[in-house]
Amino acid sequence: MGWRGLKDREILDRSENHPFDVFITADKNLPYQQNLASRVITIVVLDSSSTRPDRLLPLMRQVSTMISSLPVGSAVRINDAGEVVSISP
Repeated sequence: MGWRGLKDREILDRSENHPFDVFITADKNLPYQQNLASRVITIVVLDSSSTRPDRLLPLMRQVSTMISSLPVGSAVRINDAGEVVSISP
């Protein structure tokens, strides 16, 4: 999509202006670096001990089952144990 090299804020802005419903990231620092309260896109942070595919795949399976129940504009963190926690703005 030509988004390589963009800052997190720019990626979030573009995500909201494209036909995306959810922004999924493994960047655990995103909630601390960006103001998520004003976002209209749903954000899911994969809080995994590793970004290896075998560690992320179980989390992605869980995300795919719960994604439709997440409110628009919400932000959640999901960890290796499958626990989902709301990210407070």
